[in-house]
Amino acid sequence: MTASVRDAMPVLSVAGFAGPLDFLLEMVRRHRVDLGPLSIVALTDQLVAALEAGAHRVPLERRSAWLVAASDLVLLKARLLCPESPAVAEAAAAEATRRLGQLAELARMRAAADWLAARPQLGLRVFARGQAERRARPQAELYVAFLEATLAMLEGREGQPAQAPAYQPAPLDLWRVPEAIEHITRLLNQQPKGLPLEDCLPPIPSGMARQQLRQRAALASTLVASLELARDATLDMDQEAAFGTITLRARTAHRIGQENAA
Repeated sequence: MTASVRDAMPVLSVAGFAGPLDFLLEMVRRHRVDLGPLSIVALTDQLVAALEAGAHRVPLERRSAWLVAASDLVLLKARLLCPESPAVAEAAAAEATRRLGQLAELARMRAAADWLAARPQLGLRVFARGQAERRARPQAELYVAFLEATLAMLEGREGQPAQAPAYQPAPLDLWRVPEAIEHITRLLNQQPKGLPLEDCLPPIPSGMARQQLRQRAALASTLVASLELARDATLDMDQEAAFGTITLRARTAHRIGQENAA
């Protein structure tokens, strides 16, 4: 047996309400459901039937919770029928009179709304002098027009593009990794003893458009190019301290032979 079946309250159904017992009790306490017209005898009979049906399926503590909820419902019904004191009865009668007045006012408002809706409306049933009469298009014509508009959007009219071209900004002329590899290789051939990574950056004139972005792109491309060359055993990268200067040195055949011998 699942937990939802064990914990579920019995479902009651009488004239004016249908739902679980705990929901009925909560709605009565919040004054969302009027307990007066509900038959407490029918509710009690249904609760007894639910208790007998769940004798071997529902735990005892759950059935006791049903009885507590039902007793609260009976207590509220008893207070409604027999007030505790004359003051409580007078207050209940005043509340009932107020609610009956609200219902009467609501009925008058609905009647006024119906009367206004039945009146001839300008532009719909009555037209001013010189005003063209608007006639509703048949529903089939609306469907056809909708389908034609959908096909026009999907396929495009003859001689017109089916879809407007998407905006694509022109790519920036940034320093890229292949260019950086070629630049570093050329500089190391001229200075085989090595040079700092910053000296391998391309010159970026001041006042150039997006200068800061170009500088960051050049530094990133140069660093990636250096790592690619180091992986290919073309150069060595040295850094004496954390966040220190990165030095690039060409890797000669003599140095490679020494490392292999070691």
